[in-house]
Amino acid sequence: MIYFFDPGGVGRRPLELYKDLAEKYGFVMAGSNNSRNFSSDQSHVLNALWVDTHRRFAPDARLTYVSGFSGGARVAGLMALNCAQCQIAGVIANGAGYPSNRADAKDKLLYFFAVGDQDFNWPEVITVRREREDKGLAYRVRVFSGRHQWAPAEVMEDAIEWITLRAMQAGDRPPDAAFIDRQLRLRQADAGDAEKKNDAMAELAAYRALASDFLGLRDVPEAEKKLVALKKSPALKAALKKQQEQIDEQAASENEVSGKLHAYVSGSAEDGTTLASTIVQEMHQLNDQAEHSKNEVKRLVARRAFAGLFVEGIESGQEELESRHFDKAEACFDLMSKVSDSPWPVLLLAETYAAEGNKKQALRELKEAVRRGVDVDAIESNERFQVLKTDPEFQKLVQAAKAK
Repeated sequence: MIYFFDPGGVGRRPLELYKDLAEKYGFVMAGSNNSRNFSSDQSHVLNALWVDTHRRFAPDARLTYVSGFSGGARVAGLMALNCAQCQIAGVIANGAGYPSNRADAKDKLLYFFAVGDQDFNWPEVITVRREREDKGLAYRVRVFSGRHQWAPAEVMEDAIEWITLRAMQAGDRPPDAAFIDRQLRLRQADAGDAEKKNDAMAELAAYRALASDFLGLRDVPEAEKKLVALKKSPALKAALKKQQEQIDEQAASENEVSGKLHAYVSGSAEDGTTLASTIVQEMHQLNDQAEHSKNEVKRLVARRAFAGLFVEGIESGQEELESRHFDKAEACFDLMSKVSDSPWPVLLLAETYAAEGNKKQALRELKEAVRRGVDVDAIESNERFQVLKTDPEFQKLVQAAKAK
């Protein structure tokens, strides 16, 4: 069994992405439609999901896993670490690291991290990887080409094969010699490719996998020796230094704008209009660097920094919305709608107006969200739009979104 948590509460999204893997590897997959970012009672949601699925199925307690994307990845980690009755075997985290209140002492979990190379949470995942490596905790990290998103199906397949291999290693699944040998050949090929490219970080991932994932299943003494030598090598030290330079550069870029964003949201600025204009201008400059810099690493860092600031603005607005500070929420979402053509901020503006009871303005923003390509599930599953369900204009908007 794998439980999935989407930050927007669209449980269908990961199931549609990975349903073929469920068939191929014999997993039941369940997606929550109630767990979402800023949910007030996650424990109630998790308990309801657990009870419902156990009424329908009889999952093996040793082979139960959780997965999530972004805030949903933190919910998945929270369930794995804090739910004693659940006995979760592992976490597949997409686009995020640990939950904020993680307890190290309880962490004997398998942890698979998938993150896009343009994801603003890339520094967090890289930092967590180092921590788990230093502490000898079980992990695997896949960095794919992409932004802040659910991992592509081939990356999720890698995760499922990894937890399956580790279950065989732990004696929780019967060993499948053909499967084990295929996994061994794949990791050996990874190691060979990494050596040819002189990619120390890829070598670390490959030799770590060979040395730890096949322990007790296959003898890999050469991989163990190479891992020990690699950890002492100047090449790995240089690669780690370059990673840290990217992390530091992204933090510096974000900090430059983040303070201004905080001042704007809090209302502490003397001239909010001018400050808003400055924020928009600086974020546009950052986005321009992300699109046009001749240096690939500079482009990646700028993309991550821009995305991190965009999400900071969105989440600030969501916090204000949950606190029913509608004016501040509107200001945040309106500002973010000016720095990106994403449908997300205008959809949240529509939510804010709907929560205020301003149906006319809510419908106007929903129309813009549809123009920008909003996911229809994000409209239909949103409880705040219940007050609009009988409105003919709302129904027309939903049909237009479905047509897209």
